[in-house]
Amino acid sequence: MSDHREDEYRQVDSLITEYADTWTALFRYDDGVMPAPDGTSPSVCALEYRDALNDIRRLKDVLMQKGEATDLFGRERGDAFNGLLGSIEQTMFGEPLYGSREEKAANLLYFIIKDRPFSGGNKRIGSFVFLRYMDMQGMDTRMTPDTMIALALLVAKSDPADKDLMIRLTVGGLVSRGPALSEGLSATDRRRRPSVG
Repeated sequence: MSDHREDEYRQVDSLITEYADTWTALFRYDDGVMPAPDGTSPSVCALEYRDALNDIRRLKDVLMQKGEATDLFGRERGDAFNGLLGSIEQTMFGEPLYGSREEKAANLLYFIIKDRPFSGGNKRIGSFVFLRYMDMQGMDTRMTPDTMIALALLVAKSDPADKDLMIRLTVGGLVSRGPALSEGLSATDRRRRPSVG
């Protein structure tokens, strides 16, 4: 066998090994068994309604200055957003319905994008609130903009019947230490995202 072919085999073997978790997850999906990911942590604080609205207004101001938003951006539709934030913190029999910060972040993203509590900008607001919530929880918020775009569009285009799958995939990416949504940095390596402004 030529040296060139041996190098190609090593590269193929490297890809197979490096993405082993990917092959397992896709196998489980095909078998209809996508377990909830391990490695989640409890939330440390709630995202308060007024604080979230103030953050969204700051995002709107920045986007309007750039000509990337209209007055409809972030305009609430009834009390849906406040109710959505309340649902993330709700309990059942004294236990949180969403037991981890990762589950809460994933559900915030999903609910804002799918339930459309604003007249405009729901995908951008959902992505922003998702990142802001993760930042408040001390989670690693460093992901490429393309990854955030792909995640938001995946949620937006998903069938509502696939909600649990979307949540599991998002949570899995947040707790993963392999190639996924987060870069898997240790707590000592985490950097805070700069404020919008």
